[in-house]
Amino acid sequence: MPALVDAMPEVPPYDTDLIATHTTAASTSVAHWVALHHGIPVERCHLIRRGLNDNYDLRARGGARYVVRVYSIRPRGGFNIDFEAALLEHLHDRGAGVAPLVKCHNGQTHAVLRFPEGTRALTLFQYVDGAVPDTLEEFELTGCTLAHIHAAARDYAGPPSRYILDGHHLVGRTLQYLEAYPDLDPAVLDAYRALAGRLLEELTALEPGLSRVVCHGDTHGFNNHIHTGPDGSKAAAFFDFDDAGPGFLAYDLSVLPWSYMVRKTIREPDDTLRERWTHYLRGYRCAGGEISEDDIKALPMFVQLRHLWNMGEAVGRLHHWGTSMAPADWLKKQIDGFEAWKGLDLTA
Repeated sequence: MPALVDAMPEVPPYDTDLIATHTTAASTSVAHWVALHHGIPVERCHLIRRGLNDNYDLRARGGARYVVRVYSIRPRGGFNIDFEAALLEHLHDRGAGVAPLVKCHNGQTHAVLRFPEGTRALTLFQYVDGAVPDTLEEFELTGCTLAHIHAAARDYAGPPSRYILDGHHLVGRTLQYLEAYPDLDPAVLDAYRALAGRLLEELTALEPGLSRVVCHGDTHGFNNHIHTGPDGSKAAAFFDFDDAGPGFLAYDLSVLPWSYMVRKTIREPDDTLRERWTHYLRGYRCAGGEISEDDIKALPMFVQLRHLWNMGEAVGRLHHWGTSMAPADWLKKQIDGFEAWKGLDLTA
């Protein structure tokens, strides 16, 4: 009897009908591209996570450490690299705590890569030592550093951001993605349309009194590290500015409490979050950051807007992540949470 393997037909190397939606590059490929485009001899490289982008930890020979970002193709449009690179250079030159971008050896900010799903980009950043804030002192230091970043960005005059963190960016895109969601209950979609209308009306009413800054856009407490210098003093540094753009101070502040409430599946701050939030705002104010009464008043609204934006990031990637990242029953349950957040108290 012939061996089973001998009876199997030949299989082509790939199906010619295959259409890729997202390709995860092997770390060996990323190491090769960094050596090729940045001229850095690589000792090792590994994938940190797949998410909005694919991020890799890379160590060069000699010990220098970097983070490589391979941008994913986003439904919102092209990459925001020109703005992010120029903003980081501007902030770094002014001593703000950020992770600088490392340019290619030809002076370009990024390398252009051809993937099966389309053109993607690769950027290299200096690695930020340390860990996410944990103690009250570290949350205060984080707020202080964010104030320095906002202040340093005031005279930024480089390439504009592709994103303006306004109502359309935070709400309008999410509605577009929800309308394309398969088999979503029409009543649920109508509820989100009503929610979006309410929030946009509220934003329009509050907008004249709100402070404006160049937002980091994703200040959820895990895009910044606290590290200790040679003299024993602590410092904070922010990274992942690819969602940055001009917007509202209250939005940039609201992302932190939103993050901790969502991660703990609660709709009200617990005592731990309230203490952290109080020290976060204290640090921001102590560094000269001005937060108006209107900004504080708008925080509950921006917590809701942030949640809608984050939902949009998931439902806009069904081709990549699938519906399990934001199931239809989960989308339905969120509506009650928005109602609970209307009365959120984030004064400190």
